[in-house]
Formats: sequence, C-alpha cells, structure tokens
Amino acid sequence: MSFDTYATLLNKKLVVPSQKTSYVAVERQHFARLLEPHIERIRLDQDWYVQQYPDVRDAIDRGEFSSAAEHYVKVGYFEHRMPHAIEVEEAWYLEQYPDVRDAVASGIFATGQTHFTRVGFREGRFPHPNFRP
Repeated sequence: MSFDTYATLLNKKLVVPSQKTSYVAVERQHFARLLEPHIERIRLDQDWYVQQYPDVRDAIDRGEFSSAAEHYVKVGYFEHRMPHAIEVEEAWYLEQYPDVRDAVASGIFATGQTHFTRVGFREGRFPHPNFRP
C-alpha cells in the first residue's frame, strides 16, 4: 500500500488542519479508504446481514455490490448496520441504560435486546461489558 506524504495530503486537501484545535478534518472517501482494512476484520455473517437488510440483497442483485461483505465495508459500517446478530446481556444492559429500562417498562420496547437491535447499536451502546464487534 502506498501512502502519500503529509504535504501531499494537505495539498490535495484530503486533510485540513484546524486553526483553533489540534484536530484535522479528513475528506470522507479518504477516511473510508484508510479504515477499510480494519472494517474488513470485523466478523460479518453475510447470510444474516442480507436477511436483516433486504435492501442489501436488492443492491447485490442489481450489481451495485458483489457481496454483503463489500456492501458492509463500503457503506454498511458507515450506516451503523450490525454485521451479525449480537446478543444483549439483558440485566446488564438495562442497568447501564436507565432510559432503556424506562422505555421497556413503559412498553416502548419489549426488551433491551429489541432496543439494541433497533436503535441501541446505531447509538453506540454496548450490549454487554467489554463489547467489541
């Protein structure tokens, strides 16, 4: 893998340093390319993924992606899609997230698992201690 010099990244405006902080803005496609090798290491259950997300199966059928894996690496990760079924440790989850416990108690969600699958993963919540996808 070749890697541009920092000066080249600046000249191409792929990175733009902040004038007020130590942060840099990174062009989205460049950022995605840098993350690709790491995203590829995330366990992906391709059968589960296309079952969970029928639009992915449709996109594959239309030839937009060659596989569920390609979809996940290119866009699914950035759309906060779950790569595989993830079990929630119910008691722990409800203890960690009182707002979820209240939502389950009021009937908004049937369980913490339901909350996590529908919105919790997208919100960056952990389903159990030491969670890593």
